[in-house]
Amino acid sequence: MAERYDAAIIGAGADGLAAATLLARAGLRTLVVERNPQPGGRLVTRQFQRGFFASPFADDLPPIPADLFWALDLARHGARVAENSGTFALWPDRFAATNSNGARHLLADAGRRRARALAHARQIETPVKSWLGQRPRTQWPTEDWTHRSLAELAAGAPDESAALIASALGGRAADPLSAGSSLHLLAPQQGAAVWRGGLGGLASALTESARAAGAEVSLGREVTDIRSARERVRALALADGTEVTARAVISTLDLKRTFLTLFPWSELPKPAVKQTAQFRTAGAVARLLIALNTPPTPAAKNLPHGLLGGTLHLTPDLHTFIAAHAAWQAGTIAERLPLTVRLDSLTDPGLAPAGAAVMAVTIGAVPHTLFDGVWSREKRDILIGRALAQIEETFPGITSSIAATELFAPPDIEDALGATNGDLDGGEIAPDQMFAFRPFADRKAPYTPVEGLYLAGRSAAAAPFGGCVAGAVAAEAVIADIAAGKLP
Repeated sequence: MAERYDAAIIGAGADGLAAATLLARAGLRTLVVERNPQPGGRLVTRQFQRGFFASPFADDLPPIPADLFWALDLARHGARVAENSGTFALWPDRFAATNSNGARHLLADAGRRRARALAHARQIETPVKSWLGQRPRTQWPTEDWTHRSLAELAAGAPDESAALIASALGGRAADPLSAGSSLHLLAPQQGAAVWRGGLGGLASALTESARAAGAEVSLGREVTDIRSARERVRALALADGTEVTARAVISTLDLKRTFLTLFPWSELPKPAVKQTAQFRTAGAVARLLIALNTPPTPAAKNLPHGLLGGTLHLTPDLHTFIAAHAAWQAGTIAERLPLTVRLDSLTDPGLAPAGAAVMAVTIGAVPHTLFDGVWSREKRDILIGRALAQIEETFPGITSSIAATELFAPPDIEDALGATNGDLDGGEIAPDQMFAFRPFADRKAPYTPVEGLYLAGRSAAAAPFGGCVAGAVAAEAVIADIAAGKLP
């Protein structure tokens, strides 16, 4: 049985659903294929203890540009967001904010640089104007941060520097002393939004937007092969035996999943195989969900009102990040781990029972593969124990209030999301893997060496700089190519 579409999209995450909305609005028959029974990818909210809800894989996604948010009509479809109270470094006896003095100026500079990168990424080399109505440019903006370290940029008051470094490296593994580590400030792994209903609320809005535009979102169906002939995409083969033919295919899977699992290598151009094999993934995040019978009380006194409704980096210091990165490289669990905490149930009370709270902990520098074996129950307990011991330093007595915990180690994230090595960035953030060095950016992203196949996942050149942007870029490229008669 064969189905025919103008465009088929692999993956119903943020990029896939955003692309589907724009394609369907352009009058193209569009199908989104998702292997999981619910849409959203990492944008999921689940009940992990009776009455306690949290997003297992992330607290947020990189900020969606305002114009794209409104272009997708997300508010009308139920997306509700409240900014959290800020980003803080919190110690047992004090705190530091990232919106003070030099930190504020550095973050503003990062925002301007990110905006320039986004503007370039969203300008497609096609005969028609981009959806922003801007003229295309041919080169990425110059980024001198590719040669500077995070520690160098953040030099100043120790507490303020620690807060900045933690903001950039939350959920990652990188040496803040290394050249180019400053690029992490340009590629936020998440924003500061608190989505009503958790990230599942945003997924619902994106799905409704796509369906309202006329796109089909097909769940519980897995793509097993991308079929091509003469280096041109012809169809998708699904696990249920269905074949979907399409003029264009957009993959929101990462680079390695797209090219090394869905194609026979013999059918790919040799340069594409080589570039894919050389592209590095660097999964380093684990997530710990904690159900609390009572909200936590920090040890530090005289804290600003609403601090617990913000993003909290617990007791960060430069040595912790350096040592944790070294342990990650060695495939071991660091003695002290970079921890980021969110208590979104304080902002969105529906996530926990009355009088209780949910704490979501992002643990950085956690290796996907341990040097001495798999992630056994014992190794998981070690990671949970070390994280809870550090949390107890800042929130004394919290362990006595725990009703339940659930851990997602990097292999769990890989299994759930199909992210190679559990890497939620789609590839290591490094000078030789950003801007024009991102996969196939030399072909004017989002194009790939296979005609009719567009890359729109986290590995795409636009992806590090904003949520849904890679999907929008790929959709506009498909619309332009169909209009120009390039996709028969």
